[in-house]
Amino acid sequence: MTDLMLRRSGHPTGDLTLHVAGEIDGATAPSLERALLDALATAPRHLLIDGTDITFCDSRGLATLITAWRTAGQTGVTMSIRPSPRLRRVMALSGIDSLFDLVP
Repeated sequence: MTDLMLRRSGHPTGDLTLHVAGEIDGATAPSLERALLDALATAPRHLLIDGTDITFCDSRGLATLITAWRTAGQTGVTMSIRPSPRLRRVMALSGIDSLFDLVP
């Protein structure tokens, strides 16, 4: 069984943070995608995905992040990711780390 926890927090500046914790895989990626697209639909100035508590991410999870990145670009929202060490490694191995603004 895989678990994913999501929590949104807004900022007075118009920025939005989506805190993501747990595993992102085929079972949980649809929930993450819905949360990301819902967050982007609110038209924040900037979306930060705080993934410091992500323990696992497979190709479906990476595809979900790419979908959010594309949607953000189409809507003029800047987006960055604060990845866990595991997520950073998977992103680097797949070569998609260069698409994202990765923050410490």
